[in-house]
Amino acid sequence: MKGGDYLETASTNYGVLKGIASAEYHENGILKRCILKQKNAISIPCGIFIPQYEDDGKRKKLMKSMTFYENGNIASMILQDPLSVNTSLGSLPAEMITFYESGTVKRIFPVFGSINAFWTEEDEYNISPELQINLPFDVLKGRVINITLYETGEFKSITLWPKDTILIKTHAGKIQTRIGFCLYPDGKMKSVEPYSALNVNTPIGKVLAFDPDALGIDGESNSLVFSENGSVKSLITSMVKITVFCRDGKEIVHEPSFKRSYYFDYKLAVVPMKISFFGGCVCFGKRKSEKSDAEYKISECSFRIDYFVTKDCYNTCDECYC
Repeated sequence: MKGGDYLETASTNYGVLKGIASAEYHENGILKRCILKQKNAISIPCGIFIPQYEDDGKRKKLMKSMTFYENGNIASMILQDPLSVNTSLGSLPAEMITFYESGTVKRIFPVFGSINAFWTEEDEYNISPELQINLPFDVLKGRVINITLYETGEFKSITLWPKDTILIKTHAGKIQTRIGFCLYPDGKMKSVEPYSALNVNTPIGKVLAFDPDALGIDGESNSLVFSENGSVKSLITSMVKITVFCRDGKEIVHEPSFKRSYYFDYKLAVVPMKISFFGGCVCFGKRKSEKSDAEYKISECSFRIDYFVTKDCYNTCDECYC
């Protein structure tokens, strides 16, 4: 790291950056990240932007102005003032933008303040602009934390503020959604995070889908996932147990489990179960695991779905979403 009163300059793919107060470089000598103390105008295909160069002493701390990939293309930029970004969804307001290594826009944050003792998440939410975004299946109106695009420019996902929900049209009907949702590049619904338990039609019957441990990190890792043809690809459940009746007479029960709660002493939390469907099969496994614990050919089995009792269980959602 380099710092002090002396301000550097650095050559980049976007011209010469002036007024660099602190900089770090990749091993190949390309600028990796920097803090700016002078105004610079960066021209890229989606607009002309001014990276942050002043600290307002309260909301926008000057900790990082820009970052770059090893190929010299911009990776992220925090803006001095909100500006509009030209996208396939129209012009969107931004205080922070991230980019793919190719240079195309990846994620847009309409507001990007520093949450601290003097500036709360509620403060940030209150200044977040109300957006109207035209999606293939609906018009979204409201505040969002960020919007993600595919590298080819199509809409990918939206992350909602923790206190907000929206009603979204899906293959399973209209779903009250928290955290966010994700689309395929052609605009079809890929995944959503249900706000409450949702009875979903699956190849083995109706299953109550709900993930009590869903975290609002982004709108892409959702618990209810659809295939491109609209069928349920996978879901997370904490509310049912499923008995599989095999041809050989075996009866096998798959159900969520329990663990000690991280948030409440002497209480239990339910560990949700993941159910996946593909190629005429159903798989049962752990919530975060890509590997299944068991797999069955649906045509060779029958299934009974019963309610799974979770009374007196305390998961993260009891604090965050109630």
